[in-house]
Amino acid sequence: MSQRIPEQVIENVRNNVNIVDIVGQYVQLSKSGRNLFGLCPFHEEKTPSFSVSEEKQIFHCFSCHRGGNVFKFIMEIENVSFPEAVLKVAELGNIEIDKEILHDFDSSDGESSNSRKLKKVHADAAQLYHHILINTQIGEEALSYLHERGLNDDIINEFNLGYAPEKAILTAFFKERKVAGELLRKSGLFVEYSDGTMNDRFRNRVLFPIRDAQGSTIAFSGRLLHKDDKQPKYLNSPETELFNKRKVLFNFDKAKSEIRQKKFAILFEGFMDVLAAYRSGVKNGIASMGTSLTNEQIYLLERTTNELFLCYDGDEAGQNAIARALELLEPVTKLKLGVIRIPEKLDPDEYVQKYGETAFEQLISDAHETKIAFYMRHYQQNRNLANESDQLAYIADVMQKLAVIESPVEQDLYLNQLASRFSLEKDSLRLQLREYIGKFKPQKQFRAAKESNLRSFGSMSTANSQKYSRIERAERLLLYRILHEQNTRIRLRNYTDFSFVHDDYQLVYTISEGYFNAYPEYETARFLDFLDNERARQLVVSLELDNYALESSDEEFEDCMNVISKESPLEQSIAEIKHKIADAKKINNNELVTSLTMKLVSLLQQQQTNKSASL
Repeated sequence: MSQRIPEQVIENVRNNVNIVDIVGQYVQLSKSGRNLFGLCPFHEEKTPSFSVSEEKQIFHCFSCHRGGNVFKFIMEIENVSFPEAVLKVAELGNIEIDKEILHDFDSSDGESSNSRKLKKVHADAAQLYHHILINTQIGEEALSYLHERGLNDDIINEFNLGYAPEKAILTAFFKERKVAGELLRKSGLFVEYSDGTMNDRFRNRVLFPIRDAQGSTIAFSGRLLHKDDKQPKYLNSPETELFNKRKVLFNFDKAKSEIRQKKFAILFEGFMDVLAAYRSGVKNGIASMGTSLTNEQIYLLERTTNELFLCYDGDEAGQNAIARALELLEPVTKLKLGVIRIPEKLDPDEYVQKYGETAFEQLISDAHETKIAFYMRHYQQNRNLANESDQLAYIADVMQKLAVIESPVEQDLYLNQLASRFSLEKDSLRLQLREYIGKFKPQKQFRAAKESNLRSFGSMSTANSQKYSRIERAERLLLYRILHEQNTRIRLRNYTDFSFVHDDYQLVYTISEGYFNAYPEYETARFLDFLDNERARQLVVSLELDNYALESSDEEFEDCMNVISKESPLEQSIAEIKHKIADAKKINNNELVTSLTMKLVSLLQQQQTNKSASL
């Protein structure tokens, strides 16, 4: 499959994209020293250990140890083959690929991955349902419903909304296209009966395609067109190889670039709210799959932004839902949380229909509330603040929220508001706040200590992974020089019997000779593609992250050669003697133990002498 993309095309894509631009579409990166850092997309973490080197065009995670060039990143995060990764990088980097190459690649059905086939099934189903909605008499009622909800044809087309009619059509549709039954069973688009027959899962429903972060349709959510007490109002696809509702946010694929640009995301309650916002020009909105945000969804957002606003219905139920969501989110996320308040107890969709799209866009821009501002408003519900008892209860509730705020300035701001509103002395309020802070301090210290331990553990594991033996340190330095300096390569060729001690280093060295026969200069990103062995690739990535001096010296070269050539056989002999001593002890051969121990002492003395001489 890799032969289908010519080498010059791969070179063109690699040379004309910046890995920072590609990775930045998946991970929120911040500059720190020479590299950029962010939260690793391959495992959950609280402290960024994912690094991108713009200079060397590589990435590396110091915790999970994944690393490579831009193609490797896309292969890992998209779970695709190397040729698919090249095409995806070209797409993300706006680099044109010859249409004949694209056609040849797309026609390679026999080599398509299972997930790719499932995505094709979902794409075809989405197109069929969309066609039925906008072009057939069967879909007229569903189309009218969407128009009544304020969705114009542009939005309907952009989000590829569809309609699944009462009569089952999908089975026959795929049967005509000779799609394998086993693939259809795995898709989640059908209900399978005990006799093995299948029927359409979605019937008489308006369909919202659910897309992954890269924009591929992986599931559907269907809303009943006519109320039926025997069926749920909304029906989602079941979990499949493609779809895990804990990991997916509705509209994230379209919203992510806007979220990065605006520097915040907006969480809506439902799909229609997201669409109402989108048609109003508010394109950084997302929604969960009918549940509160999961850890996986939170982590997805943390990799994309630092701030999240909740925009739920303005009625009491919606405001209560915001309070519950904040309570759940506060302990588990580093996101700065806020609220966008919809007035008149309207939901976002209703507000757009009543006041128009421009007014809603302005509201989203102006109506930001902090968590505390929301709680101060929310705690007034069902309370008579002219009553002293309700006043005290209200102030106590607000104080508990203020006690966990880190910013003294923010605390002071809201203490001023409370003092002014209830004609109280600010010093009295501050004294009460200190009491609440004392109550919450142990919990804050525990959380801080836990996060500190996690950071320390990450640092320790990273440090331990870099503890190499004296011989391996010499091998690493020499191999780095071989890759980066032509003089070292030429000089080493005079040592005809030389070989590295460890197989991985010897493998990289051997492959490098073939690489330099094909290319005059060393480029890390290109060389990584030249390596087929994953261990060898990760070795090279780790070498590139070591802080070696820019230039070598004759003394450095001689030291490396001495350590590798002289100390390695000595270490091997020491290891063999130790093994023989252990065997002799097992059979109680004390005479042999004594003899071998004397030899071991002699070898250890020689080893120490060699080390002293090289200092």
